[in-house]
Amino acid sequence: MTAPAPTDHAPPDPKVRPPAVSPAAANLHTAASPAGAPAEGADAFPLHGHLFFYFSQIMAHRNRRLNAELKPFGVDYARWRIMAVLNDQPGCSMQQLADTTSVDRTSLTHTLKLMEAEGLVSRTPRATDRRSVVLGLTEAGSRLFVDILPTVRAQTDLALTGIGAGEADTLMRLLARMAENLRDES
Repeated sequence: MTAPAPTDHAPPDPKVRPPAVSPAAANLHTAASPAGAPAEGADAFPLHGHLFFYFSQIMAHRNRRLNAELKPFGVDYARWRIMAVLNDQPGCSMQQLADTTSVDRTSLTHTLKLMEAEGLVSRTPRATDRRSVVLGLTEAGSRLFVDILPTVRAQTDLALTGIGAGEADTLMRLLARMAENLRDES
């Protein structure tokens, strides 16, 4: 999967840039901490030097923005994510959808029931195993997905402001490698 080339946007806000100190260097404090200051030494954990802090910040800001942008379409980020997977992997199983969306099956089942009632997704018993279902977008779901796609791409472009296409490709490869490193082997 290749990230879309970012569009021309204003430069990123300097207030949200990472600190000038590298994450490794940020952990090398030796002075004693005054009372009430963050712990030093082995217990020190400078939040802005922690890679996953930025992941959670990025996702929280993006989800908040997307939820506001998707509201006129009658969906939220959770429904959009399901639609994106079903567009990419039509006929997938509940387990495949849960794995790809990183949503627990109970929440996923609830959201899918709502989306089925809204006419956006179909759940069809699998011919070879009636306990399993095949999931897909309905025609209405596919149309809505196409209608929403420019909005989602615009938010992605905003997040990639100031990042070149080559950098975005490198970032995608590195993130895919990290995801693979942490994937369950069960």
